Amino acid sequence: MGVLEIIKTRIEIREFEKKSVGMSAKKKILEAGRLAPSGRNLQHWHYILIEGDEELERLASLSPTGGWVREASFAIVTTTDPKYDFNEIDAGRSITQMQLVGWENGVGSRLYTIKKPDQERAKLALGIPEEYHLTAVVGFGYPVKKATGKKERKGMREIVSYNKFGTPMEI
Repeated sequence: MGVLEIIKTRIEIREFEKKSVGMSAKKKILEAGRLAPSGRNLQHWHYILIEGDEELERLASLSPTGGWVREASFAIVTTTDPKYDFNEIDAGRSITQMQLVGWENGVGSRLYTIKKPDQERAKLALGIPEEYHLTAVVGFGYPVKKATGKKERKGMREIVSYNKFGTPMEI
């Protein structure tokens, strides 16, 4: 499957099969994150692989919006250095690459963030040093439902301008 086909078909998944994702796929996913571009090539991220029922349950309890992660096969916590104004953009770039490689290997995913006041409690629970920001959590696993690849998206003419905002582009 080519990259554009992966992008066309990948959807956010939060219902996972009770089936473990193999270490080979996990390594590929983490390698995709490691190889992502970053501002000034600083590579200021650090990932924490979380797996196991007890550990995923603990992770789920750290956020009011991340309860679904307890059903994932594993999760990757992405931390970045907040002294760089582009830390969240860099995290997004690396997470996107991990999600695309996951999808290429049949592994679905979804992400969530942990906001204040839960951020400090989560960092403490996960042993994240003070100087890092817990930027996002991504749950991975095999989707329960077969993805159709059909997405509701605006047309190109609605979201693309030519040379100046609002100038239509013939596509």
